[in-house]
Order: sequence, then structure tokens, then C-alpha cells
Amino acid sequence: MIGKLIDHAAALLPAQGPLQTFIHHNPLHAFEDMEFTDAVAAAARLHGTEPYQSERAFHDLMRQGRVQTADIDAVVAEEVDDGGRVIIPGGPNRAVFHCERLHHWVDVPASERVPWLLAETDALTAVTPLASAERRAALAGTDLGALWRHLAALAPQKVAGPPGVRPRDRLLAATGADADHLAHPVLIRVTAAFLDQGVAHWPMPARDHGLLAAFRALYGRRLPDQGSWDAETTIRWALGELGVAEADWAEVIQDTLLSLPGWAGMVRHLEHRPDSAPVAAPPARLADYLAVQLILDVVAARSIAALPRRAVPEPGPDLALVYEAFVLAQVMPVAVAALADPRHAAAWLGAVAECDDRRRRWLLHLAYERRHREDVLGSLVAHQRLARPAPAPAWQAVFCLDEREESLRRHLEETDPEVATFGAAGFFGVAMRYRGHRDVRERPLCPVVVTPTKTVTEVADTRHRPTLRARWRRHLHVGSRTLGRGGLLALMLGIGHALVLIGRCLFPSAAHRVFDRSAPARNTRLVLEPEFSVTEMADVVAGITRATGLAAGFAPLVLVVGHGSTSMNNPHESAHDCGATGGGRGGPNARAFAAMANHPGVRARLRESGVDIPEGTWFVGAYHNTADDTVAYFDTDLVPAPRAADLDRARAALAAACAADAHERCRRFGSAPADLPAHRALGHVLRHSVDLSQPRPEYGHATNAVCLIGERSLTRGLFLDRRAFLVSYDRDLDPDQTLLDALLRAAGPVCAGINLEYYFSFADPVGYGCGTKLPHNIVGLLGVMDGHASDLRTGLPWQMVEIHEPVRLLLVVRAAPRPLLDLCLRDPALARLVGNGWIRLVAWNPEDDTLHLFTDGAFDPYTPADVPLPVVTTSQAAYAGQRGPAPYAHVRSPHPAPVLDGTP
Repeated sequence: MIGKLIDHAAALLPAQGPLQTFIHHNPLHAFEDMEFTDAVAAAARLHGTEPYQSERAFHDLMRQGRVQTADIDAVVAEEVDDGGRVIIPGGPNRAVFHCERLHHWVDVPASERVPWLLAETDALTAVTPLASAERRAALAGTDLGALWRHLAALAPQKVAGPPGVRPRDRLLAATGADADHLAHPVLIRVTAAFLDQGVAHWPMPARDHGLLAAFRALYGRRLPDQGSWDAETTIRWALGELGVAEADWAEVIQDTLLSLPGWAGMVRHLEHRPDSAPVAAPPARLADYLAVQLILDVVAARSIAALPRRAVPEPGPDLALVYEAFVLAQVMPVAVAALADPRHAAAWLGAVAECDDRRRRWLLHLAYERRHREDVLGSLVAHQRLARPAPAPAWQAVFCLDEREESLRRHLEETDPEVATFGAAGFFGVAMRYRGHRDVRERPLCPVVVTPTKTVTEVADTRHRPTLRARWRRHLHVGSRTLGRGGLLALMLGIGHALVLIGRCLFPSAAHRVFDRSAPARNTRLVLEPEFSVTEMADVVAGITRATGLAAGFAPLVLVVGHGSTSMNNPHESAHDCGATGGGRGGPNARAFAAMANHPGVRARLRESGVDIPEGTWFVGAYHNTADDTVAYFDTDLVPAPRAADLDRARAALAAACAADAHERCRRFGSAPADLPAHRALGHVLRHSVDLSQPRPEYGHATNAVCLIGERSLTRGLFLDRRAFLVSYDRDLDPDQTLLDALLRAAGPVCAGINLEYYFSFADPVGYGCGTKLPHNIVGLLGVMDGHASDLRTGLPWQMVEIHEPVRLLLVVRAAPRPLLDLCLRDPALARLVGNGWIRLVAWNPEDDTLHLFTDGAFDPYTPADVPLPVVTTSQAAYAGQRGPAPYAHVRSPHPAPVLDGTP
């Protein structure tokens, strides 16, 4: 029984693993069976968190034009039933009341402050400044004091919620002393030591026997005698000692684990995924953790039980509600005299209470999302009228679907119009465990929902001698372990590292060039066989080339570009890496895919299945560092001579595109001047990534808002401001929609997980995010704490999400509505995300180019408003002078000659 109760509570814990394998996911994954609006409300009650951004933030967006009156009117018309009658005589109906209320931000004080406000200000003698000039004139001579008395006479009593069922909650209500303040510091230290991955100098005693055994080995003499009870027996004993009725066990266990959800979640994660531990996972069990926490709760409760009890004050009247109603009666077109009637005053108070803070924020959020949807879909439609056919490709490049690659692809196509770009999940179908030649251990490089069965290793090419740097590193490694050379090296390296640290602090870019920069290993190869058979490799290549449309025609050169991010002093570095590779870097996957596509046996097998890669076509794997906008290329020594010039052209164009991409990114950095010259952008992003003091090496997925699955012609030349995941899909190569089915199953949950983690970390940076980076300390190589002891912080730091626009992902799919709905409902994960409104789905019917929005279980035709889409000649013209989100624009490239010297 105890085990089932623990499993039920564990579903509510954070699913985040160690930082080095950070995987974006929906923080409210346990609530996906509920409608989005109900889920965020339920989670807010359970966790004490915020479901949406603040009302004041929405009003700031209204002043910026990011939410318009038409959006509010449309949302209220859909969500609010006006009831057919006015609230009070001469007043508005419910719909008009909601519209008016959403347009006014009222600073409502807490009930305890209202008497002071009335006594110390002119609130009872002067009409509120929020009222219009006409309304102030209409209220001239009105006895505002009488209005207040009429409303205050009917003030409802505030309702104090009952204390929780945890003994800690009852003791806190009775004595004012918090047992968690006694139990948690010990629990944090013990759990951190138990889970430690190599930071601690001494191993924890009895660690191999589990957390409960290790805890007893350390504190056994100070604890109640429990013999050698197992975790379940200990939990039953502790619940009995705390006086918890068996009917309340489930709730107490849940609330106890949620009191430190980060640590409890990490224990649970390592219990089920020990392979994700940075070094080696200890025998973690959530039952052991709960047993230790309850033992500490017993000790803390016994200590607090002797304290004197205190009187609990009555809640009192809800004067905050009365004050809000009082101000709104002055703002809205209301016959104030009618409120002298208690029936009308009560009706007015009821209307104000109904349109409370949470409901207002939900409606404003819907209006905000509506404006976003109108802008996106309207721009897509307008772009189709302006777009021109792309020239025949001289070369091709396949990137990750990542929204950070959207801008790079756009700049690349502007730099060299004869390139065709494609977007695919960044593991490129190669699900593997990978061990580089410098890696201590292997790690999975594939989506987190996939368990790889193949292991790929990078080995030295025996045809080449080790480089001088490699030989020198080996001498240092061996020499440091000898008596004579080891002592001398210790002294020399100590002085050297001190100089390195000074250089990194004072001259980060120069120090990086001297100490860090190194070319990719040219003298290594990936070992793909016999781990992958020829048939398996052919299936991988066929899947990607068919799904993206690459199989419709191959150019002589095809780049396959994975991505990742490298930054200095950044615990959340893995969160900037590729989500499709499980928080890893996609370079090895791109390299492996290229090797598979170049394999003669694979090509022969592909021809049998209808995918014909010409003999003269060559694939090259590459790696894009999204932090410093550099690109590394793999196995270039194998490129055939006829393709050398093509590769030179591609490298030059991609270098120029990276420089332009860096300039576009710099406009969002406060450290970059608004007039930063384009030629200085690469240097600026490099400093961002290597500066020890820089909390924002890059903004990661902070601009994500849209995912489009369809052919590139729909978005080529459209400035999307790095907001869109772009998934290439050619429906002509997918008559039975099996490829679309696979794309939806992969891209839908992955992009939704990224979007929702950013959404919630922005909406509540402390409750769902991990707050600001400034007090963070890494603990046990697992995560971060605030200061020296806190819960293990989950979610994203504020410095990663501060520019995010918190809207649900808009998934636009190039498919007919009915088949698309069938595909979504076929997969349980997609059915939950789409059906319950965690993402918004749009079908873009290729037959007639109509749009259909999924609402209330069905697709409805959707016609976006006409959007004035600016026309520019370069992306730089689209974002020039813009620090915040830039409007979408059509880039009518003048099609210059390809850039061959790598200059922007």
C-alpha cells in the first residue's frame, strides 16, 4: 500500500534529471489529462504557483500594441455569456463588464491596508484618476463616502482555508513554529551527500546500502529506536507517531514529498534512470527518502509540541473586494444611485468577484495568444502572395528543426540563394549511445523517449600520427602520476592555472583563443559497423531524406548540420544544447548520418527502396555552436576532389551567414550597443560565451512560439524573428502519411516540452523556474541550490527566459484537417497535448490553402485578419532598431552572387 501511495505522489514531482542531461519537458506533465486552464489552476493550488504572467504585465503589452481591443472583444465574446440582461439598472451586462474590466488595471490593496488608504488619501472625496474625463464630469458632486458605505455594508467575510493535513501544518497554525525549518536543513545535507557525484571529499558511510541505512549510520544514536526496519515499516511507524489517520496517508505522503520537490524528484529520477547520473548513481529509492524525511518530521514535531499555543485571528471582511467594486463603479458607466439598493450593491459585488484576478489573467492571456496567432497566420498567408520560386539548388543543407537555426537558414539563403535548406529533428534519426575519443563515458544522443541500443565510438585513425598537441597531453597525463615529474608539474601547472584564471577574468576572448580553441579531431573516425547493419543505416537515411523532401532530388553536396552550445561558467549549458539528442550536442549524429549516406552498401540498398542518391553526391557532417556562431566540419579529408570547390563555397556562405546570425542575436543582448556594426557581432557573441561573469551566454529557446511542419517554400524568405521550429515535410513523398505520423509524434511533444518549460519558468520564475542565477551553487554535479542549502532548483533561470513571450506553442501542419486530427488522436501523448489545449493546432490544407483551427474537439475554418507584411531586402532591415520582438517581414532578396570569402 505504501508503495502505491508513493508512486501516486511521485507523478507530481519534477521530472528533471541531472544538469548535464537537461531535457526540456512540461513541468505540469502530471496534469496533461486536464484542460490547460483547469490544469494550471489545479497546479497553482497544489504548488502555490502562478498560472499566467501578472495582470500588470498584460497591460504593459496592451500599451505596446501586443494586445489590442479587438482581441479582448473577440475573447470575451467567446468566453463570457452576457446573460441577456444588465447587472444593475443602467449598468453593463456581463460581457460589457468583462471588456471594460480587462481594459483597466486597478491596484487593489490587501484588505488590511484599505482602512489606512481611505483615511490617508482622498479616495472618498475625489473620483479615481482611472475614470475618463466624461465619467468624472458625470460623477461631479457624487457622495463617494455614501457609495463606499453602501458597498462596505455588504462586504463578504474572507474565508480562511483549513490547515493542511500534514502534522507540520497543524503545528504551524497552532504555534507559529515551522517544523520544516528544523527538518529540511538536515534532509538537504544528507540527501546531497548521498546523491553526490564526486564533489564530496569523503564518501558517505553505508552509502551502498541506500539512503535510509546511511542516514541511520550517521544519526542512529540520536533517533528513536527503529531497529533495522525497512523503509515501508519506518514510514508506517512515523505516520503513527505523527498522529496521521490512515485515511490521510495519501495526502500527507504527497504533501511531504512536495515540500522539497526538487530533491525528492531527483531521488525518483535516479531510481528509475540511474544511467543518467554524471558518474555513478547510488541505490536511490524514493521510499528511503520519504522514510528519512518522516523520521526528521517526528523529531521536529516532538521538539515543537511543547511550545505554547497561539490564538488564530478571524479573517475579517473582504475589504479588498469592496475597494475594487468601489473604484469600478466610478470607472464604468454605472448609475451610482442604484447601488444604494442592497440588492443592486450585492449584484455589483458579485460581478466584481466573478471577474477576479485569475479569470482576468486567463482572458487577457487568450487575447495575447489571439494577437500572436493572427500575426503568425496572417503573415504566412500574406507571404504566399509575395514569395517567388527558389532557384535550382547548387547545394543543400539539413539543419535541426530548432528555432535558433531558423535565422541561420534564412541568412544562409540570403547569402547564397542557390542553397536549399531543410529542417529535421537534430539527432537525424541516428539513435545511439556515443563516446568521443576524449569522453570518459558514453552518453545517449537521441530523444529522451527513445532508449538507444547502438553504441558509436570515435577512435583515432591509425593512418595518422597523433598531433603534437595530443602527444603533449599524453606526456602531461603520464608525467603527473610520477614522483619527480609529478611534483614539478604540480608547481608549474598551479602557476599556469592562476594565470589562466586571471586571463579569463580580464581578457576572456584572448584567453579563449589561447587556451580553448581547437579544431575538430580530423584524425578520428566513427565506428558504425557492426553496431549498425547496412539495412539499419539505409532505414535511417531513407527516413530523413523522404520526410524532409531531400529524396526528391539530391544536389552534388549535402551538409548535415547538428548543433549544440558551449559557454563558460554556465551550469545550465546542457539546456542550450539539442533537445532531440537528449540534451547533448548533435555534431556526432550529423557526422554519423553523413557517413551512413556516403556508405556504398547503404546507397545500393536505398536504390532498391526507391531513394537514389547520385554517385556524385557527397554528404558532409558539421556542427553549429549556437553560442559563438562557429561551424566545425567533420571528415573533410574524405571529400572527393570534384566536391572540394562545392565544399569551399558552402563553408564560405555558411561563415557569412553565421556572422549575420550573430548580429541578429546581438540586438537582444543588453551588453551590445544598438548600433553594433555587423563585423563586430561574432566577436561579441564569442565574448558572451567565454566570459566567466556572463550570465547570458545565449538566450537558447527564449523566442520559441511556433512550429511549422511543411515544405520550405512556405517560409523561405519570411522573417520569423527566430520564433519558429521549422520541420521539413514533403507530402508528395508520403502518400499514406506514415512520415507525417512519425514527425508529429517526434516534433509535437519535443517542441511542446520546450515551449511549456519556457512558458512556466517565465510565468512563475520562482515557483516553476529556478529564479535568478546569482545565488546559485552547483551541488553534487546534479543541480543548483540557492546559497548553501535550499531545495534543488528545477526549471530555467530567469536569465534564460527574461525575453520570452509566454504563449502556448502554435503548431501549424501542412495537411488536411480530418486526416491530421486522426493522426493526432492516434497517439496518446499528442491527443493529450492537442485535445486539452496544451498546444494550439492549425491545419493548413494543401488542397485549397485554407486554414483550420482546432477548437473544442474539432477543426473550424479560420481566416486571419489581413496583416500588413513589411517588405525588406535583408533580414537586417527587418530587425534594425528593434530591441524587443520584431514584426514579421517578407525578405525580397536581391539574389546577390554567392559569397566566397566568408565576409558578411
